[in-house]
Amino acid sequence: MGYHVNGKNLSVARLMVRGKADKRMKYLHVGPKGVSVVTPIVVARVSLPGAESYHQPFGSAVIPQDQIDKLPRLVPENEEFVTELPEGEAAITGPNFLVPQIDKCIPEPGFVTATFTCNGDLLRKLLTVACEVSKDSEKTLRLRICGGDMNTLRIDNYRQPGDQEFVGVLKGIDYDGDYIPGELPSGTPKIEKKPEQTGMLLKVSTGRKFK
Repeated sequence: MGYHVNGKNLSVARLMVRGKADKRMKYLHVGPKGVSVVTPIVVARVSLPGAESYHQPFGSAVIPQDQIDKLPRLVPENEEFVTELPEGEAAITGPNFLVPQIDKCIPEPGFVTATFTCNGDLLRKLLTVACEVSKDSEKTLRLRICGGDMNTLRIDNYRQPGDQEFVGVLKGIDYDGDYIPGELPSGTPKIEKKPEQTGMLLKVSTGRKFK
């Protein structure tokens, strides 16, 4: 019996290495903590659906890329639509697959040096525009956390002299609850509050005054 996953899990498959990359990393890793993709520069994991009726296995497995490509495309927004993954192979390093310790690849909270909380959809749109403007094949961008409150993000693209440049500024979201993983335990539970979008101080240009 294989793991049961939904579209949110399979969305990480788009991060799998393609082309001439190391064939031993062309797989999807699945285990009790979720579905993961690991490459030399990316680690991403989505936890499994919470329904107890799925009777998920306990072991970990790797499923080759060609088997994942044959699965039906599930819509990530429809988390009720679930499919069963092939059983795959044991999640151990061998001649066919290079399988690292995924938890060791994810920085612990103590290694975090700065944080920025934002609207992910807006960030995605800004990054998409920045990549479309950039002529650099590596799509090199620099993200800077700015301001005394560390609540402003500036995005600039790499460009050669004469090329078009992109600059984007995004204000963060205020949130101090316990529902974003990756933080040090707060000790005592916090009262959950809805995240609030902060705004910019927009300085208007001077001009003719209208009554």
